[in-house]
Amino acid sequence: AASPSGLQRITLDAVVADKLGHPLRGLQPQDLTVYDNNQTQKITSFRAVDGNAPTNDPVQVIIVVDMVNIDFRIVAREREELGEFLNQHGGRLAHPTTLAVMTDTGIKLKPVPSLDGHALLADFKQVHTDMRFLTGASGFYGAVERLNLSLSELTQLANFEATQPGRKLVLVISPGWPLLVRASAEATRKQLNWIFNSVVDLTNRLREARIALYCLDPLELGATDPFLYESYLKPIRDAKHPDNPDLSLQVLAVHSGGSVLIGGHDVLGELNNAVREAGSYYELSFDAPPTERPNEYHSIAVKVNQPNLVVRAADGYYANPQTLDAPAHLNPTAPSH
Repeated sequence: AASPSGLQRITLDAVVADKLGHPLRGLQPQDLTVYDNNQTQKITSFRAVDGNAPTNDPVQVIIVVDMVNIDFRIVAREREELGEFLNQHGGRLAHPTTLAVMTDTGIKLKPVPSLDGHALLADFKQVHTDMRFLTGASGFYGAVERLNLSLSELTQLANFEATQPGRKLVLVISPGWPLLVRASAEATRKQLNWIFNSVVDLTNRLREARIALYCLDPLELGATDPFLYESYLKPIRDAKHPDNPDLSLQVLAVHSGGSVLIGGHDVLGELNNAVREAGSYYELSFDAPPTERPNEYHSIAVKVNQPNLVVRAADGYYANPQTLDAPAHLNPTAPSH
């Protein structure tokens, strides 16, 4: 959004919490400092929000069940724990909630949020009965297919949520989509441009839609390393050396101001822990410094003047975004062995 001065207005939703994850209330603008590329920025607007109080723009919770990348053996447990979440407290949800399902035919979303967990569960059971699992290619090419589908459906969701007011917590129950770790080493320039374009687009799109993305990993012991994404958290500043894992669900989640929760079989606990961050937060904005260079990456940091607190907010944006020459989706280049 443009500010009255013509500069780009950057809006952030910052959760400030203690080390146990309990959100902190009562902070004032002078308690927080915003940095853009390590330079202090003037806070142009500030609002302390109690997400548990009635407002005109309540925090929305969107629970996304990933049926594209999930192992069918653990779907039943996921469904059972999602049912427990929606049925707890007599089915009365703390925040307006929407259920979505990622499928091989697109993302299925009930556009009207509800506080009735029982009704949402009934809708989910109907969608789950009607859906089918991905039946395309297996191996490397199947992984590319799932990655393209996952990114496309996340973009569809972000596009819709950008039309809705307020802050959104998007909780994706998923082990994440394929990382394709080795494929980038032999990628063409156009393929690398595709990765970079996608990083730029999703980074800005999620922030502008006010989405904090969460990956709730229903960890299956013995599966792939759930912490591999941590090697790819360094921001991508240019199109020279992007890598497929830079587009992983986990990396996108961390950069959006959300997080990765790995609770083993405790999907119910992961959902409750994530929703807790809808309780209290701080909405603030600043006017970004001007730039003429295309796709210039800016890091963002929000710091609080009290010790032992954690601040979670979107941690970067790309100024003056421009699309580089690239295909419309990832064209597979199989890694050599």
